[in-house]
Amino acid sequence: MDNRTINEHYAEIGMELIQTEESLEEIKNSNITIIYLSSDMKKMEKGNLVQGQCEKIADKYKWGIPCDMTITVFEPNIVGFTEEQLRILLFHELLHIKIGYDKNNTEVYGTKPHDLEDFKEIINRFGTDWNEVRF
Repeated sequence: MDNRTINEHYAEIGMELIQTEESLEEIKNSNITIIYLSSDMKKMEKGNLVQGQCEKIADKYKWGIPCDMTITVFEPNIVGFTEEQLRILLFHELLHIKIGYDKNNTEVYGTKPHDLEDFKEIINRFGTDWNEVRF
């Protein structure tokens, strides 16, 4: 079972990153709403641990979920993370947010898949082993 709860600490980190990171300027200048969640699920995909996930909320669910996007951190998969590793994970998830415009020049939101530029930015700034837990 996947119990998700709103996490204010993650929201604070996310808001600070949006305000200070140049590569998140598009988010800063948009009207997007993001809810940051904690999950108690140990999520796996293709045999790998999933530490975080960025998702667009489908229009049909907006009546009950008052946001455009969610960023979920899977708590069992980040046990032992430092505060800096958590910041990097949230930064990585924020890089997945895509902002575009429709024919009426209204903002539309989605997610970007992993790409080389995302990985390059993370590796150049934080190294290849940023998420290795050190006890």
